[in-house]
Amino acid sequence: MEQAQVRPFPLLLLTRELRDNIYDMLLLSHREAPSIPENSGLRRGPGDYDQETFEDCNFYPTEALDSPTSSLQLSCRQIHDEVQDAISRLQTLAKLPYKLDCILVDEVELHPTWLSLPAFQSEIPKLEVDFRLFGHVKGNLSAWRGGCGGPPTMVWCLFYLLDRFLLRGPDFLSSVKQNKKIMLGELAVNVLTPSAVPPNGFKDQRCGPLLDGSRKGLMSPETLLGLMTDMMGYLLGRSRHTASYATLVFERIRRITFHLDGEERKHWDLTTMKPDCC
Repeated sequence: MEQAQVRPFPLLLLTRELRDNIYDMLLLSHREAPSIPENSGLRRGPGDYDQETFEDCNFYPTEALDSPTSSLQLSCRQIHDEVQDAISRLQTLAKLPYKLDCILVDEVELHPTWLSLPAFQSEIPKLEVDFRLFGHVKGNLSAWRGGCGGPPTMVWCLFYLLDRFLLRGPDFLSSVKQNKKIMLGELAVNVLTPSAVPPNGFKDQRCGPLLDGSRKGLMSPETLLGLMTDMMGYLLGRSRHTASYATLVFERIRRITFHLDGEERKHWDLTTMKPDCC
């Protein structure tokens, strides 16, 4: 018996109100954050992607990046314009979510995963980035250890992650020749406390990031927040190590905030700052 062919539903036969509801549902959709690092999908680690940087910690996803509305916007001009109207409306209401999840594994690996990417745009009002801690330091291999006169390896990797987003857009591994020139209203970094205290407890915050190999357990969220705000202050201070990265940040981002479990702890308004070496 021959099976009946399934025909695509003609979206334009629906009323505009119903179509707008569909657009909103797609734009506001998101995926769940990986419960453990092993569930974050296939990754391309250092040496697996073409790089001229020192990204020893960054493990980027290999899956093709797509937004939930990209196929709709390619279907016809009317639907494309309606989707753009929906994007503009949600942006005006500050409801359009761009969210990135970053897992920090054993203080040596960083796994970024997009949870919400409504549309590919050059101007993004707000990017929310969650940082979650997993594992523990093995010996003295923490990437937060100080470098040879410069910042720790993890600081460089965070710089490069931000650099890739601002120059290449959400597809971190796309060609830098296709400069997307991303403009960001606010970069909101949120450090999340694990739902359960690790068996070995959190590390003694007084030990700091310089390891002697004797500390056990997971870095505390407060420690990570302190390291990251120090890192951002170092970047915005435009030392000889970071001047080129800071220039890009000042050009492309208007505001940077740091949070612990959603509570703001530190912020920089880059529109009012007058850094050296502008």
